[in-house]
Amino acid sequence: MRKASPVPAAKRVARIKPTPRALAPEDRYDANIDHILRSAAAVFAEKSFGLASIRDIAARARISFPRIYYYLRNKEELLYLISRRAFEQLVASAEHQLSESEDPEERLRIFIRSHLEYHMSNLAEMKVLVREADSLTGRYSTEIARLKREYSRICRRLLESYAVSRGKALDREQARILTSLLFGAMNWFYTWYDPARDYDQRSRIMDECFRIVAGSIATR
Repeated sequence: MRKASPVPAAKRVARIKPTPRALAPEDRYDANIDHILRSAAAVFAEKSFGLASIRDIAARARISFPRIYYYLRNKEELLYLISRRAFEQLVASAEHQLSESEDPEERLRIFIRSHLEYHMSNLAEMKVLVREADSLTGRYSTEIARLKREYSRICRRLLESYAVSRGKALDREQARILTSLLFGAMNWFYTWYDPARDYDQRSRIMDECFRIVAGSIATR
């Protein structure tokens, strides 16, 4: 009796995985810088700029200590880049959202919302920006001071426009003081904001910040 020929086992067909698109060198460099800046902001927020070290930041970013110097010269440059990026993003976000309205009250509310939304999403960066403002020196300090003035000027003009729409007028010093008070309320937000408790109250928080300045203008 002839034995049946064994049925050959089905061959496994190997699937060729698509080759992942490699990042261009400049994109890879930017991605690494972003990761390092995020890590540095977290370390500065926890330890302060003065107490943090490059080794702490390299450990948080999970890169070798010598390699971090491929991207950055020193700790102060890290602080400068964190601060510059924060101001550039704040200005860009505010200008983009403000373009959606011409109403003075709505525009002031938009600015407050834009600032606090950024703050809520970047607590470490904002803590560093507020707390370490005087740690920069030389051209780093000069450049950040310029960006800060640019951003503050946007806020001051919105306050002046809102006052005019309510039949009020702010002189230069009144506008400067109100701008500083509003930023004081918004920037020290990190000292008490708890995402688990306060995130659902974000609209009320933004409304209260608006009322701080709107009420002051209304009583003039």
